[in-house]
Amino acid sequence: MFGSTLGNLLGTLYFLYFQIVGIFVMSKILKKESPLTKALLGSVTGSVLLQWIPVLFAFFFDFSILAHMLALVAGLPLLFWSLRGDRSGNPTLRTLIGQLSYHKVFLMGAGITMLFWVYLLNTHTIPLAENGAMLTGQCTYGDMNMHLGFITSIAVQGTFPPEYSLFPGARLSYPFLSDSISSGIYLMGASLRYAYILPMIAAFGQILGSVFLLAQTLLRSRAKALLTYLFFFLNGGLGFFYFINWSREGGYTLKDIFTGFYTTPTNLVEHNIRWVNVIADMFLPQRATLFGYAVLFPAIWLLYKAVFQERKEYFLPAGILVSALPMIHTHSFLGMGLVSAAWLLTYLHNSQAGETRHPLPTGLLLLAFVVAMCLLQSWLKKGQIHEKDLLIFCVMGIVACVFYGAYLLICHITAGGWKHILQTWGIYLGCVLLLALPQLLFWTFGHVIGNANMLRGHFNWGNQGDFYPWFYLKNLGLPLLLGLAGICARRKVASALTMPVAVIWFVIELMVFQPNVYDNNKLLYIAYLFLCVIAADYSMELYRKVKDLGGARLLAGCVLFFSLLSGILTLGREAVSEYQLYGTQYVELAKYIEENTAPDAVILTNTRHNNEIASLTGRNLVCGADTFLYYHGVDTTERKEQVRQMYEYPVSGLHLFEEYAVDYVLVSSFERSSYAVNEEALQAMFTPAFESGDVVLYQVH
Repeated sequence: MFGSTLGNLLGTLYFLYFQIVGIFVMSKILKKESPLTKALLGSVTGSVLLQWIPVLFAFFFDFSILAHMLALVAGLPLLFWSLRGDRSGNPTLRTLIGQLSYHKVFLMGAGITMLFWVYLLNTHTIPLAENGAMLTGQCTYGDMNMHLGFITSIAVQGTFPPEYSLFPGARLSYPFLSDSISSGIYLMGASLRYAYILPMIAAFGQILGSVFLLAQTLLRSRAKALLTYLFFFLNGGLGFFYFINWSREGGYTLKDIFTGFYTTPTNLVEHNIRWVNVIADMFLPQRATLFGYAVLFPAIWLLYKAVFQERKEYFLPAGILVSALPMIHTHSFLGMGLVSAAWLLTYLHNSQAGETRHPLPTGLLLLAFVVAMCLLQSWLKKGQIHEKDLLIFCVMGIVACVFYGAYLLICHITAGGWKHILQTWGIYLGCVLLLALPQLLFWTFGHVIGNANMLRGHFNWGNQGDFYPWFYLKNLGLPLLLGLAGICARRKVASALTMPVAVIWFVIELMVFQPNVYDNNKLLYIAYLFLCVIAADYSMELYRKVKDLGGARLLAGCVLFFSLLSGILTLGREAVSEYQLYGTQYVELAKYIEENTAPDAVILTNTRHNNEIASLTGRNLVCGADTFLYYHGVDTTERKEQVRQMYEYPVSGLHLFEEYAVDYVLVSSFERSSYAVNEEALQAMFTPAFESGDVVLYQVH
């Protein structure tokens, strides 16, 4: 749990080794790109290699030191290959510094953002209080417990493919590579806290660079790319208005933002504010989203270069990165599928249009989409249609796109374009099918099929009753208006930018892909990035036209300020938040269990989400928290009742202790508040192995 300095050093060297391999590999592949681009995509590739290569060996040697040493050796051929031939294109420290100096403003902004990120990680990732308790922040109070449990159980138990330590016997179908990257570092002897933080620093840096790179490539302007960066990372709508006291009756105040629990301008559920800040509520607590976007955004950049700048050699590396995504972040894989479909349609449409290049009527399509959504909302309220029917509407729309795409493809092939399609999109799609399909078959599809909550119709994502356009206006704020104006006014960017927005938004407004409807935002933020690019493009062009008018600069500053205010206030709240996650006695308990029990020991506890045994020791629980398991499609109903029986009627439930091979039983204030614990029976049946205050751990004979 606490590791050692040597372990931290070994874990760092192991992590950096794959970073170096990735940088050299991408330097050879991206010969014509800038040194900074090579270093960025190389870092992403290095993280992907560290996530995947040890796992491939783990199928044969478990998740062990041996598997990781073999992974290290397996990286050598890639390193030797990348060093063969001309090495003048490899980025050096001097060339990187020169490239960075060209982006001084971005470097300053990214540096400040990164320092703030490191501060958040340091204060939120179980720092020790003076009394020995472990602390955390507001946004990590929930999800971090699950991720810590995945990291420790994968590393400590070594079983592969891994199972849920929260629900032994069920294969871990969650995209666990976002956590196993830390499990490998933890296995080297690093502390759990260090192993958790180190790869997250790299992943966030990769996202920062990728957003700027993608925006600059799309818009060919550093100023517009920087504005995209601000819109995306400091996102927040008009929620700050709810913290202005408009009447004497009162309401929320500015102080409530910094003292309440989830009373922020980007997460105020009772006022239907749901569009959370990506840093505070997506990247910091949701590791799968963080590591998924770190791969997704570079993959989008590669595919854009391949499709719209005719760099067909980029189809293969784009396909490989995309193929790595299913078990890093399934939503990112799905999102990339929607982006790919949108760009394939755009590519075929443009090739069919020939020299005339008739652009898609994006303004009319946007208006038709909004009207259709408003009508659907009205019909649903009146009961004229049912929400389950929305899945049919969505499928009908997808089928229509497929037929149109098939028609365009046939026209393209008959015009002699079949060879070009095979050498470009054929390579990309073939790579995805070859490498990603086995992951989906082995982990994902079996988890989804038969679970009615995993795929169903649903309208308008997180809206809880607001009029459709107003819901998004108050949640996304001024960037939404600027983006929509840009879609209507700037046809030059319509094909590359608006089609992904349209495809993703259409699907997500009518369909959910997991039990928790809210999680659809993981796909919506991908569309939002494109919307930010459009908004930045349009707003900068508009500003250039009016900047010489009186008051134009002041007005532009006000627009930018109010576009970012909710996000800034939310991040400020996150910076000062502090909560106790594991009390002193429970940290002591975790240390005892780590030092005195078998790695695969089964321990009976209640089903609280902040379970120190699962998170800090990696040991198995009979049944963990529904807040995690239910949203992964795991039915805990029967087992939760059996846990109750074991605590309240241990004598008659003795067969359940044997059925689940229970080694230890924990009785603490958590269990006493959850069940009518029969402590006399437990004392008579089992032997106390650990006691501290009101915490008792019994060993089952």
